[in-house]
Amino acid sequence: MKFLLFSQCGEGAQILKRIELEGNEVGLFIKDKLYSTVFDGLLPKVEPDSFVDKDTVIIFDMSGNGKIADMYKRQGLLVYGASEFADKLEHDRQFGFDAMQKAGIKIPGFKGFTDFKAGMEYVRKSNKRLVFKPSGTMPCKLTYVSKDSEELLAYLSFVEQHFNKEIESFILQDFIEGCVVSSEFFCNGNGFMWPPNHTVEVKKSMNDDLGPSTGCSGNITWTCEESSKIVDAGVAKIKFLCASENYAGQIDLNAVVNESGVYGLEWTPRFGYDATPTLLTLLSSDFGEFFHGLASGQLTEAEFFKKDAGGIRITIPPYPAEPQPNQDSEKFSPNKGVPIQNYEKHSESLYFFEVCSQDGTLVHSGGTGVIACAMGLGDTPEECLEEPYKILEKLQVPDKQYRTDLAEVLPKMIKETLKYA
Repeated sequence: MKFLLFSQCGEGAQILKRIELEGNEVGLFIKDKLYSTVFDGLLPKVEPDSFVDKDTVIIFDMSGNGKIADMYKRQGLLVYGASEFADKLEHDRQFGFDAMQKAGIKIPGFKGFTDFKAGMEYVRKSNKRLVFKPSGTMPCKLTYVSKDSEELLAYLSFVEQHFNKEIESFILQDFIEGCVVSSEFFCNGNGFMWPPNHTVEVKKSMNDDLGPSTGCSGNITWTCEESSKIVDAGVAKIKFLCASENYAGQIDLNAVVNESGVYGLEWTPRFGYDATPTLLTLLSSDFGEFFHGLASGQLTEAEFFKKDAGGIRITIPPYPAEPQPNQDSEKFSPNKGVPIQNYEKHSESLYFFEVCSQDGTLVHSGGTGVIACAMGLGDTPEECLEEPYKILEKLQVPDKQYRTDLAEVLPKMIKETLKYA
């Protein structure tokens, strides 16, 4: 089989590498120039128009390229992981909430704004604990859960001063007490593939939930072998909408669950980093067969190992800093070329991100400083994190950084979540 990974920043390259090792022909295209050297020397880089033919499965690993994905679909090609529908679900918060409400998913109360002064006036009058969420592709670190209205007013003043031109709209959402969990189905263009899965993750970059929020500092994921109240009251309700859009990809609902039910927060209709690589360690079939089956609509059920899978992210500075548009890659990535050593014995348990081969040595390719996710399996949440921590301790990367408290934090989160499952 033949596969193209159409990537924004190269995050899905390790999945493509696995597909290549299974004996398939592959090509990698990275759109963002800051990440152009990701997986250099490890995968063949191609231009989509010269590589794609009628037998190619085109995998998108990130939102934002839905128009291109839909163009390929209209040409009769097999596409996985993107569409204009998926882009709107993730980046247009009002559209995402409308989809939840039409499907019968409960959501926290919220109000949308395009003007910061109006938003701050709403905060003063409501005097509630609120959550600030910008729409579009703004960094996730700007999402902020306030402790009270005074704190939020100070934060909104800061955001207005520094990011006003980059934020077209935002919402202020009621804070809901409960457990945060993501529930996901893989879609095959005709509906959902069984089984669904759950993920709990931590986003703060430092122990004790200090520091800025990131995409993911650590996660545990598992499949649902039986009916789940969280799935049934949440993501399962959007099945017919996904089918009507002929969407082939992942659909994840991030939600707060408590005794009152499931409250939808936001959609992730794409690969989840680092949840998807971690989940795929449970897959019993070849990756190529899996993605071909979903893109072609032929796969309706897959087998996963009945274990917990855990992942812990390892990074180097300047992470978790994020680049500005058109920022010079050399200036933003001072640690470009840093060697990565003592990984060979654990290569199957490491999902690499910003790496490349330089004179036969694995090094940091440049980017934000995300090196890898160390992954492991276990019969309990505690067990699945034992191997990742052993790997990270032995992995030799100058100035490496990762959270050391996740073996306590993540299992506790799962225990609380399962009360409502």
